[in-house]
Amino acid sequence: MDKEQEKRIVKRFFAKRIQDRVIFELSSEKKRVEALNRLCHDYGKTLLPEYMIEIPTPNSDYQEIATLLKKQGAPNECYVISWN
Repeated sequence: MDKEQEKRIVKRFFAKRIQDRVIFELSSEKKRVEALNRLCHDYGKTLLPEYMIEIPTPNSDYQEIATLLKKQGAPNECYVISWN
């Protein structure tokens, strides 16, 4: 976990009203699971909609996801915040 990178991600892609809370949760071993839970269940209220795209199912093939992200303008490297 890279706390500074995660802070930049939160400041860029998360709704302003929840940014401080998510930064706190991500940096806490005990609370990190709550931040990850928001990404699984409340992403519509948590993330800024202008940065979201739907990844069609099945969405478990990382190569297909990488291709889709590159089509959207993603760079060659990325940082992932995930349960896995």
